Amino acid sequence: MFFSVIVPVYKVEKYLPVCVESVLNQTFPDFELILVDDGSPDRCPEICDSYREKDSRIKVIHKPNGGLASARRAGIKEATGDYVFNLDSDDLIENDTLECACKIIQATNCEIVSFSYRWVRNGQTVDITNDGLDEGLYAGDDIRKHIYPRLLMDKDMNHISYYLSGKAVKREFLLPLQLGVSEKISLGEDLCCVIPCYLNAKSVYISKKEAYLYTVREDSLSKEFNTKQILLIENVINEISKNDMSEVADFNKQLCRYSCFMCFAILASAAEGDYFKSIKALKKNIKNSVHSKLIPCAEFENISFKSKITIFLMKRKCYRPAFYFLNLCKNIKKLKKG
Repeated sequence: MFFSVIVPVYKVEKYLPVCVESVLNQTFPDFELILVDDGSPDRCPEICDSYREKDSRIKVIHKPNGGLASARRAGIKEATGDYVFNLDSDDLIENDTLECACKIIQATNCEIVSFSYRWVRNGQTVDITNDGLDEGLYAGDDIRKHIYPRLLMDKDMNHISYYLSGKAVKREFLLPLQLGVSEKISLGEDLCCVIPCYLNAKSVYISKKEAYLYTVREDSLSKEFNTKQILLIENVINEISKNDMSEVADFNKQLCRYSCFMCFAILASAAEGDYFKSIKALKKNIKNSVHSKLIPCAEFENISFKSKITIFLMKRKCYRPAFYFLNLCKNIKKLKKG
């Protein structure tokens, strides 16, 4: 078996069939599809079982809800493929994704193939993201020279893809790293696995192929903004810091930039949704977390004017003005569009 495609499943009955079909329609036939029903309360368990009855390449795991990290751990324990490809249950892959990955692996014998992302809303491409590096094989010193400087974030806010999905990773290589991620991590689980993958990899292939189709879901937006995201990111920072980062020369600086960027992103999300009542809790959570020490040390260079102003305010603990500034930017953008 060449590939094990692992799909964690939870409350996605609307999207799951299309996701599964995108795997079953692959031009490369040598794969198994592992659907991990993470205690989904909707029709997902039934849909998974229905597909298993139709196609012998499909395995189904039913388990109590434990979160993404727990579901992926369950999936990789059952995997038998030489390489693992993680796919989120509301996303798709192009029908030649596995074939392309196989050709790259056979030509380079790399441990990781990282594809680019196409972000799709209602069938229309709204964005394309990638690792920001030239296509090709990175090995040894090339990994340290080109990937390590943007492992978390460089001075221009550039970074490698934080997602584990969209990557084909050698199973024997990935297994201990995936199992090593704490199941308590409920936000940023991907990064907690991706970082040790790159730290331990001897060879990585960066592909510009937009093989992964990320579904931008309107219904995935929370009805109530969660200010605890700040503390969940603190958990990610603590988890990442457990790795031996001695070969990443500027790791501490990258950690400061990552902390600042994520708090900035959460603050911007609150401002985008007009969650004015969240300001007090956001300020409190930042103050009482590791972010309060990291944000003032974050150094950036070539970033947007909006980012410069917001981070300037954040460094001075002026989170309320930063929120209102971001909210103003949102409204100005709406007026320009209107």
